[in-house]
Amino acid sequence: MSNRTSTKIWALRFAVLVVILAAAVSLWSGRAPGTLRVWFADVGQGDGIVIRTPSQETIVVDGGPRQDFVQEVDSHVPVTDRAVDLLVATHADADHITGLVGLVESGRVVNALINRDATKQTKVYQHLLAALAKQEVNVIEAQAGQEYTFGEVRVRVLWPSVAGLAAAKESNEKSIVLRVSYGSQDLLLTGDAPDTVEKQLLQQGSALDAEVLKVGHHGSKYSSIAVFLQAVSPDIAIVSVGAKNRYGHPASRVLADLEKLGIEVLRTDVLGDILVECSLVQCRTK
Repeated sequence: MSNRTSTKIWALRFAVLVVILAAAVSLWSGRAPGTLRVWFADVGQGDGIVIRTPSQETIVVDGGPRQDFVQEVDSHVPVTDRAVDLLVATHADADHITGLVGLVESGRVVNALINRDATKQTKVYQHLLAALAKQEVNVIEAQAGQEYTFGEVRVRVLWPSVAGLAAAKESNEKSIVLRVSYGSQDLLLTGDAPDTVEKQLLQQGSALDAEVLKVGHHGSKYSSIAVFLQAVSPDIAIVSVGAKNRYGHPASRVLADLEKLGIEVLRTDVLGDILVECSLVQCRTK
């Protein structure tokens, strides 16, 4: 075999290997062209959401009550792209932010959207703020009306408003509410927002309709009032909740109201991690 022939064979083998590796990385990362992928993680009694955009940005909304949430994120993003383009800490409760501390400490977070809750200075919240400062993360204080664009995906802050923050009596009333839009499809992520916030969103005329709703406060009886559910009118409602939790979440009233409206209810305590995939015209679960 001539040197020229041998060189061509090795070049061909190398090219094939490159193609195989690229396909493997794409398959491992679970990404499909033109698809918005949203994982509602089974974090027990808490919230943790990982979003991968069609343009390959990563958004993390809350991180559950355990310190190993970074592993959850890693299971949904490619090993070649670990950056978290936007981290959202909806409010200061430990069941939403404990897992974010390690994620920030890993040095991969670029931007963080928070509300500085001076009324809830728990140790874990202090640790999160300290980690953000140490890692020199670009920290943005959430305010209704802000909008962030990731390719064709838009993330809009619906709550808190300036007046809402000033009037809030407890941490849940400061919870960040987001509307994630891709084409004609919308996902409404409500954190632990209670009925007082839902009423204010309705009164101020916020665009609430969405195909997917992350049910507020784990399905608590103090959230998801009927008129709010009617305004959102989702096809799918996700309840992030721990099995046999001591709070009795989700409340029977909330489940009954969702059923009356013909909304499909998916629960992390029953199904584990829940994946929602959205094209420009349809969202579906897998």
